[in-house]
Amino acid sequence: MRNRKLFSYEELDSTNDEAKRLLRSEVAANDMSAEPSELYGAVITARRQTNGRGRLGRSFASPGGDSIYASFILEPPKDPAEQRITAFAAVAVCLALEKTTSYKPGIKWINDIYIEGKKICGILAESVPGAVILGIGININLREEDMQGELFGNADSLSLGEDARTRFESALWEEVFRCMAIAEKPDSAEAAALMKEYRARSIVLGKAVVLESGHEKRSAFCEGHTDDGALILRYSDGSVEELRSGDVTVRLVS
Repeated sequence: MRNRKLFSYEELDSTNDEAKRLLRSEVAANDMSAEPSELYGAVITARRQTNGRGRLGRSFASPGGDSIYASFILEPPKDPAEQRITAFAAVAVCLALEKTTSYKPGIKWINDIYIEGKKICGILAESVPGAVILGIGININLREEDMQGELFGNADSLSLGEDARTRFESALWEEVFRCMAIAEKPDSAEAAALMKEYRARSIVLGKAVVLESGHEKRSAFCEGHTDDGALILRYSDGSVEELRSGDVTVRLVS
C-alpha cells in the first residue's frame, strides 16, 4: 500500500460509488488507461450514506450515529479471489474489535460480522478496472429510532465512547491494510494463519444452513472453509460443493 490518502465527507450516496468516481476522474484527468496507482491505499469515509449497498445489490442502511462507513481502494491481487479479500477484511474487523473493546465478534459467511446473533457490520468487495474497492460499514452508537426498516430485529449497534471509537477506528485501519497486504500473498504462511483466524470465528462452521437463491431453497451442512474463503457444503444426497460466489444467501437453521 503506497499511499493512504483520506477523503472524508459528512454524507455520500455510497463510499464505494465515490471510490469509483475518484478512479474514473483520475483516469480522465491523466488521459490514460493504465492502472490508477496514485489512489491505491486511499480511504473514503462518510458519516452517513443515502444509498449504501451490500452484497447482491441489496441496500445497506446507513443512518449515521457514530458509525464507520469506509471504502478502501486496493491494488488488484495477482490471484483475484474477491471472497478471500472479503474473508480477510472480516478478520481485520474482528481483530480490531478484539484489540480495543470487550466485544466477541463472529463471522457469517461471507461478508457479515455478528455479535450475540445480531449483525453489526457488512463488507462488500467490488472489482473495477485496475482496482478492487473494499467497503466496510459498522454500526456504532445508533439510537433505537435508527434501527428501523431492514435494521429492525436483524441488526445491532456497537456502543463506544469517543475515545474507544477512536482507538477502534485506528486499529481497524491498521488491521485492514495489514490483512490486505497478506491477501496479495495467498500461498504464504501469513495467509494460512489469517484463514485459521477466520475459521475460528465462523458462526456457520459445523452448522446446518439453508441456501437461498431467488425463490429456491436448499438445505446443507457447512463442513468448512477453503483457503481462498469458499464455503464447503455437504448436501443430504452426500454431494459436496465449494461455494464461492453467486446469487446465494446463506442462513443458519435456528
